[in-house]
Amino acid sequence: MQIYEAGIIIGGIPIISANYINPSEKDEDLIHKCALLSCLLNFAETLISPIESFESTKYNFIFKKEKINTINSEITDIFAYLILDKNEKFDKNVKRKINPLLENILHKFKVNYHGHDFSYSTQFIQFKNIIDNILGISKNNIEDKISLLFSK
Repeated sequence: MQIYEAGIIIGGIPIISANYINPSEKDEDLIHKCALLSCLLNFAETLISPIESFESTKYNFIFKKEKINTINSEITDIFAYLILDKNEKFDKNVKRKINPLLENILHKFKVNYHGHDFSYSTQFIQFKNIIDNILGISKNNIEDKISLLFSK
C-alpha cells in the first residue's frame, strides 16, 4: 500500500499536508483538494452518518475526525486524512493499521497545538516531520538508505 498524501484539515482549511508523490504541488491545488474533501465529509455526515473512508477507481481516502479548541476556545472539527493507492486489502488494513496511524497523528497534533490560532498554517510546517515519523517515511535518498543498510 503506497501513501500518496497525508494531512490535517481544520474547519475546511488545510493546516498541513505531506504530498509524497508530487511534492511540488501548488498551494492552490491543495486548498481546492482539502475544500472538496471537507465538503464531501460534511455532506456524507449530514445524509448518512460519520464516514471513515471512501474509494475511487485509483485511490482510497481515509479520514479520522475529532474536535479541537481554537485560540478563542471555540471547538471545531479536525480531520486527519490519508490518500492511498487502490489496494484489495484495504478493508482489512483500515481498522488494524491505518486508523491507529491517523489517531496518533491527531493526538500528537492536539497535544502540540491545542488552543492555537489555526489561521496561519506556516506555524505547522515542522509537524510534517512528525507525520513522516508516524508513517515511517524516511527523508533519506537512495544513497543514504544503501549506506545505512551496509553500515550495520
